[in-house]
Amino acid sequence: MAVDLQAKLEGQLDRAGLLPYLDKDESRFIQLGDNFFAEIVASDSTRLSDFGRIAEAAKSEDPRINTLVRAHWEVEQIGDPMQAFDVPGTGAPRFAVQYPVWLKSGQGAAEARVEVTTLASMTFKRQKLDEKSIVRGFVEEQLSKGGASYWDPQVVPLLEINGDMAEYIASRKSLSTQ
Repeated sequence: MAVDLQAKLEGQLDRAGLLPYLDKDESRFIQLGDNFFAEIVASDSTRLSDFGRIAEAAKSEDPRINTLVRAHWEVEQIGDPMQAFDVPGTGAPRFAVQYPVWLKSGQGAAEARVEVTTLASMTFKRQKLDEKSIVRGFVEEQLSKGGASYWDPQVVPLLEINGDMAEYIASRKSLSTQ
């Protein structure tokens, strides 16, 4: 039945002229008992509302269908770090830097920020790791997650690498070089 759901949704996307914008590699159609889950991934974030209308129509026809509509994002550029501030709190400087990150999804674009705490920076320096490349890898990893774990940079444009996450990243890096 998941194959039928996929064919049905792809047919609706085709009729709407959206099939070329469907990322077939990342989209998933799964049967979970009597229910169905469709993760519909658009290769262009400017088409998300159109994809969302089709997903909502499918859900209204069959309440057993759960859908998740998201965009496929790619890192376009990582900017230079700048001082992080406690916003919307006091506005005071934080013990962290922020890297601006520019993302692209088809014709769409988004800007996000990755905050790297001072403890995280110390860990990367101690391990002789390039912080900017770590930030790029971290963002790419967050963007690669699908399902309920996916990160939507338009909804939550701030990520953080704290000391614990830095230790985890550094340990993974040291294992991969052995």
